[in-house]
Amino acid sequence: MNENNVINEVTIKQPHLSENFIKVIARNELSHSYLFNGESGVGKLALALFVTMGIFCPNRKNGYPCGQCNECRRITEQQHPDVVIIKPDGQSIKVDQVRYLKDEFSKSGLEGNKKVFIIQDAEKMTSGAANSLLKFIEEPGNNIFSFLLTTNMNLILPTIISRTQVIELQHLDTDSFEEKLSKMGILKSQLHLVNKLTNSTEMVKVWQEDDWLSKMQNSIGNWFDLIVNNDAEAFVTIQSNFMPLVIDKDHRAPVINMMIAIFEDVLNYKYLKFGQFSFPNNEKNIESLANKISSKTLVQILEIILGCNKQLSINVSFQNILESITLKVMNILNQ
Repeated sequence: MNENNVINEVTIKQPHLSENFIKVIARNELSHSYLFNGESGVGKLALALFVTMGIFCPNRKNGYPCGQCNECRRITEQQHPDVVIIKPDGQSIKVDQVRYLKDEFSKSGLEGNKKVFIIQDAEKMTSGAANSLLKFIEEPGNNIFSFLLTTNMNLILPTIISRTQVIELQHLDTDSFEEKLSKMGILKSQLHLVNKLTNSTEMVKVWQEDDWLSKMQNSIGNWFDLIVNNDAEAFVTIQSNFMPLVIDKDHRAPVINMMIAIFEDVLNYKYLKFGQFSFPNNEKNIESLANKISSKTLVQILEIILGCNKQLSINVSFQNILESITLKVMNILNQ
């Protein structure tokens, strides 16, 4: 990531947070540990790198890092010896990675007295890794700063959350993002759904490969129609229609979130009677279900699907997760 790209990304995506952090750095009031919570694409890593540049940059201008010095360049290139970035090793962040982090924390800075650590996808820490980190961040030491980045704060230990300063990153402007999506070739019928799933154009590009987005949206819509009509074929579609499209682990979460989105369409129609649908081609059955389902039942269904998000971080068969959702939802609707 280019240093100037970092500054541009943060000032565009998170202008208020970037300005606030500049003031905090100038007053030497940085907390020792932050938790950045926000959707994919809102600039969590860029903000962490931006603040880190502000900590190390010797040529700040009006409080902002210069983006040109050796310190700024090495930070954004992830080559600075006193800035360590940890990310998942495969599906999770393991205890050995946190031990390495703690060892680095315990050393003096190689070039100064400051050290910064960034943990990406912090919600993917194993329980052992999370507990190991917890023991450390209680007393990190002077001039040591850490940034935990997550898209799902609910999967992080409450005790870790309580020892960090939580920063909620703002959603991107809907109109400008949808304009970008339209230029990328996203169909009008997909805009609302994509906007709910991500703020990252890079992620959208991945979903466009082999027309994956359209295929998955259609599969979810077909699955929903079968469920509404109490057709047991809904269970079969998991193996026949869904699983061939789940080509890797990165395609699992969007499937769950699409299931949530179509039932949120039901929720929105039930209470608002209008609005944009994430699944406009299923409008007839969305309205039908909204008119006959109770609020309590609808909340139960959403809680079932939301609860399955937590299973993505552990070693559970994704097909079993989807089949379990299907059976539970059909059972609730038939009560």
